[in-house]
Amino acid sequence: MANCPSGGVVLAGSHSASSALHAVLAETEAAFPSALLDAGLPENHEVFRRTYPEVLPRYEAARLASTRRADIARYLAGALRKVVVWRGSAGELPLHDALEVTASALPLQMHAFAGAPGWRPSVVYRGKKWESQRLASLASLLVERCVATPAAGEALTWVSEELLCDGAVTLSGRKIAVLGAAAEMAPTRLWLEAGADVLWLDAQPPPRSWRDSPGMSGRLFWPAGSVDLLAQPREVLATLRAFASDRPLDVGLYAYAPGHARELRLTAAMNALVDALPPELVGSVTLLVSPTTPTAMSFEDRRAMQMRLEARPGWEAMGARLGAMGKGHGVVVSGDAAASRTVVGIQGASYQAAQYIGKVMAAESWAGMAVEGCPRVSANTAAITRTRSLAHPVFAAAFGGAAALGVETLEPRQSRSINGLLTLHDWLHPEPPVPGNVRVHGRIHTLPYPLESALRVAATIGFARSPWLLAGLIRR
Repeated sequence: MANCPSGGVVLAGSHSASSALHAVLAETEAAFPSALLDAGLPENHEVFRRTYPEVLPRYEAARLASTRRADIARYLAGALRKVVVWRGSAGELPLHDALEVTASALPLQMHAFAGAPGWRPSVVYRGKKWESQRLASLASLLVERCVATPAAGEALTWVSEELLCDGAVTLSGRKIAVLGAAAEMAPTRLWLEAGADVLWLDAQPPPRSWRDSPGMSGRLFWPAGSVDLLAQPREVLATLRAFASDRPLDVGLYAYAPGHARELRLTAAMNALVDALPPELVGSVTLLVSPTTPTAMSFEDRRAMQMRLEARPGWEAMGARLGAMGKGHGVVVSGDAAASRTVVGIQGASYQAAQYIGKVMAAESWAGMAVEGCPRVSANTAAITRTRSLAHPVFAAAFGGAAALGVETLEPRQSRSINGLLTLHDWLHPEPPVPGNVRVHGRIHTLPYPLESALRVAATIGFARSPWLLAGLIRR
């Protein structure tokens, strides 16, 4: 079951991931009934479980249209704390209360790399290698192709023109704690190349091969044993405090694991750790948002979507007339606001709860806190990336057919480099970032159809091109 380990971070009571998500949305709707009147949230959980890919975009569109948008985000983030708790021998406790119990920091090992600090970024895109001096040109191309938002292009250009010194960036003396440091999307190695002090927190140890790499710099710290964020949040909190000492940390939230509602539980645990740290020790919080969660669509996004619709090929228009592309447009509109219809049911309710509530709402809440010394929040949207977590025959087939619909997918190395550069912008630009503006979505956000329907079409094309993938589907 999803929440029956002997102790640790679990879903409260008998909640499943979908019932937990439903409870959070329903409680918030009851607190803001007029603002969320058009959300269309089903009262019955079973109905919600079947229909949440359509419900969540409606809910987000209603929130975005409300004058109390920020209040609703804070309420949603707070309601999540009630459904993800600590369960121990004394029963269930709110995570915040559980983290007040003092624990010992995990003993750390340290390796100091001998290389000179300086990450020299480069990105391979469309068969070309875009090195430091050409990053601004890459930014223009990504925006021109509607793969990234104009804000993302501006951020990459700023890094290229204002931050790089002789083609390199140096982070010497900066302290970065990476939760989920081994994740394929985590730019952990890049921070070490730049010369930072990096705390590695993951169930896996750092690769031994790194220690002999001549391109590595900075210092790497890691616990002697594996780290389980769900079983050891108190020890992780103590370790973060000890590593920070009296200096602020850049805290990267990259931990991810599918199944048993771990996406939701891990995200809630990481958020609780950020909230439990003294504010003066949190310089920034960094996380990546999936393009398949409901996202605020700007006027420019909607115009690009309409242009894409008008320029679609004949076979696609015929498929749309036959109903293959689903019902309606690629967005839900509420007043002057719109949210993307990009939820994919196959990813599961735990994934969406983690992304929508645990990331988007939490990031908006952190960034909007009107208190002096509020940490910077880097919450950028990453493109669909071919990570191990998407090792499913349907996704493999959809990757193969995505190009037919104009959607671009990236390899992990591409995403790490691009999002690492965007994170540098968010940490170091004079103006604090606005969560949701910087998106490298690979054209997911300009697709004029509901993504779930388009995914089926892309998968059908992919299976036709690579029929051997059907064997993997049958084995499941």
